[in-house]
Amino acid sequence: MTQTTVYPKHRFYFNVEAESNGQQIASELPSYRIACQHIKHYAKETGNQQEVYYIRLYRRKNHRCWSVLQCRVKFRDDQVLITGAKYIERKKAA
Repeated sequence: MTQTTVYPKHRFYFNVEAESNGQQIASELPSYRIACQHIKHYAKETGNQQEVYYIRLYRRKNHRCWSVLQCRVKFRDDQVLITGAKYIERKKAA
């Protein structure tokens, strides 16, 4: 997203990455919901339905990755839907 939004600092934060190019789509987001909005917006811009996205949960105290959610998108009419979401091990997602 071109617009920069400053969110309040929480104990945890989320980063969103695209798998194919390793590009970080968004960083330090306060919730999964907002992370999903960023994925939907990015997918709509690129039009790529085959891309795999990672939502990584970090703890702010030590910036360690706690969990990784892998997902894809599907286009239906004028909507972008998130599908195939599953948690994966950090070792596989590194």
